[in-house]
Amino acid sequence: MRYGKFYFLLTFFALVIQAPFLLYDKPDELMFIPFFLIIGLATPFFLGKNPDKEDADFQINLFYIAFSIRVLLGFIIYGWDLSQVFGDEDAAGYISGWKVAENWYNNGLDGFFSDIYRVLFEVQNVGQSVIWGSVLFISGGSSQLVVSMINSFTGAVLVIVVYRLAKTLFDMETAKIAALLTTFWLSFILLSAGTSKEMLVICVEWSLLYLVVRNQKGLTQSDILISAPLMLALYALRFYAFYICAGALFVRAIVANKKYFVRNAFLGVILIFSLLMFLDANDVVVRDFTRLELQNEQIDTWRVNVAKSTGSGTEIVSEYKGSIFLVPIAILYFFFAPFPWQIFDGSLRNGFAVVENIVLVLFFVIGFRSIKEFFTERFYQLTPIIAFCVVYTAFQIWGLSNLGLAWRHKQTVMPLFFLLLALSITKNFKKKLFPVNGKGATSKSGV
Repeated sequence: MRYGKFYFLLTFFALVIQAPFLLYDKPDELMFIPFFLIIGLATPFFLGKNPDKEDADFQINLFYIAFSIRVLLGFIIYGWDLSQVFGDEDAAGYISGWKVAENWYNNGLDGFFSDIYRVLFEVQNVGQSVIWGSVLFISGGSSQLVVSMINSFTGAVLVIVVYRLAKTLFDMETAKIAALLTTFWLSFILLSAGTSKEMLVICVEWSLLYLVVRNQKGLTQSDILISAPLMLALYALRFYAFYICAGALFVRAIVANKKYFVRNAFLGVILIFSLLMFLDANDVVVRDFTRLELQNEQIDTWRVNVAKSTGSGTEIVSEYKGSIFLVPIAILYFFFAPFPWQIFDGSLRNGFAVVENIVLVLFFVIGFRSIKEFFTERFYQLTPIIAFCVVYTAFQIWGLSNLGLAWRHKQTVMPLFFLLLALSITKNFKKKLFPVNGKGATSKSGV
């Protein structure tokens, strides 16, 4: 992992050479190139603040590779006009960002504050429009590639988050494998390269989970200060994920100290119950979930159409509605769909997902023993992450969000699978992947 800067520069010059010819009639799209360069130049400043130079270099190179791959695929999808081949889940979603930017152009600060108020208090799950709009306001035009570049950046940041999370929970070798899985996992690359908000949501969620577990003594003041704006962003992006992450924060507060576990658990239950009563008294919870129900009624048809057009989702409600088998089948679809016999159905996105599911099953079978041992030893430390993943998965299965949402909700819990898969690989193949020298230290050439 030593050639990240080279890959980044190679990608930059490849874009500079191709873009003028492919986008000559779309000048607004060309603005993604300077943004790509600016982010690349700023990366060493943020990731280089590490006393361990070798570790800092690994993270910088890893970020460059992850970012370059995602931006390049985004260019292939939108610059080469191959969105139909890959299956674009939210082809028109980026326009919401430009509408926000236009409002700021026309109405100045009044437009800005009105949009902030709108995404927090009036309209649900549209916070991505403000995030995309902030960059589109600077770029000065509507652009799919700029939005794709923003999502690619968050996808690359997620790679670093998973790496640091794995290093906190395991060891350096497992962290590197988890980071590489996140970097090259095809579904993650596709979500990052596209213009849906999914990668923004996943990145914010797992950044919060990393902050939750990185300090063994519990949340620090700095963790809380960083978590606050992330929680606000998550509420605007996907409100129910905000509630689930808040639950994970409470779980962390409860289990922070084994010595006072019972006391903390009792106080935590009282605190959560009091908070829910307060929110209920102010109609916040009712308002949010009423809006969710209304939104689901309005977009059911859209979801079905997305499932059919992208070949990367499924509609199972009409077939099993009212049946006792509906929930078990929804669970089966959530974790294992698309199935091997569906590899050639739909778009390339669907075929990639089939291959990924097969890989996951194989490695989990091989590494079941080591994963079981880990859960026995580290379950306590992982409790907030497991709580988040279990509740999120249950919520999605209950809401049957497999419906036309292109397998993408399963990707939210994939970082946990990467951690466990990396552990399985390390335990079973460590000697081959990380050869040791005569003194017993891991060779630097191992990765």
